[in-house]
Amino acid sequence: MSDGEHFVSGGPNNHPACHRTTKSQVDPQYVENFRRKLKYFFMSPCQKYRARGRKPWKMMLQILKIVIITFQLVSFGLSNEMTVTFKEENIIAFKHLFLKNYQDRNQDYALYTRHEVHDHILYIINRYLHLQNLTVDNHAFERIDDVFTPLSICQDLYRHANVLPANETFDIDPHVETGVCISFTVYLNHSSLNSLSLCFIFDLTFVWFISRLLAVNIYLKVKAINLQTVRHKELPDCYDFTIKFDNHAHSGRIKISLSSDVQIKVCKDWKVSGSSKL
Repeated sequence: MSDGEHFVSGGPNNHPACHRTTKSQVDPQYVENFRRKLKYFFMSPCQKYRARGRKPWKMMLQILKIVIITFQLVSFGLSNEMTVTFKEENIIAFKHLFLKNYQDRNQDYALYTRHEVHDHILYIINRYLHLQNLTVDNHAFERIDDVFTPLSICQDLYRHANVLPANETFDIDPHVETGVCISFTVYLNHSSLNSLSLCFIFDLTFVWFISRLLAVNIYLKVKAINLQTVRHKELPDCYDFTIKFDNHAHSGRIKISLSSDVQIKVCKDWKVSGSSKL
């Protein structure tokens, strides 16, 4: 039997049981087309262009997407870097402005006497009221409905505490509550306040509870505009600063820290003269 013949096997009642197809029945043109398509599928874009003269539009589109995304990432990274640098430098600037005798390398910034605590709080109040005459940057007080947001001073206290170290006795309620807060609002005539009058106002309104005292928190809000990002639409940075006198340990050492919560908002009204890029 030759390779080009059919093979038929008869079963019961002479019915065909199996059928063999020869190689000559496969269409050579179909095989060749399939081989060419398979080869073309695995070609590089350059080989496809040489084979059919078709420009690799898909590849060029992907390259364009990569270029655009890379540009956006680089632009975002540079803008974000300028914003982070602006925040960090402002934190350092405000530490020098509001923390008395602060030094950059001073990691052990603390107070040890009542007079020092009293003096440092008055120093912060005075610096805040005269901030716009002191700072070399474009900082300004937050204003809501033409009213400046005040500087607030609050005490965190034990609800009740009667500590007698000499008798080795104490009576304490460990629940923490916020004492009476006092505020200092910026007015035009505050620039005429001297240290003596400011000290009198503070002593008249602020009552100390040393045995119950956990912390003295000073809250103030300042706004600034980051002009480094002017080409990306400048953003005003609203700083919500907290200066904390920490006395939780009651060890005779009150640690001082300055923290901030920065809120970034788009400027309400901005204009850059002499530029066509914005």
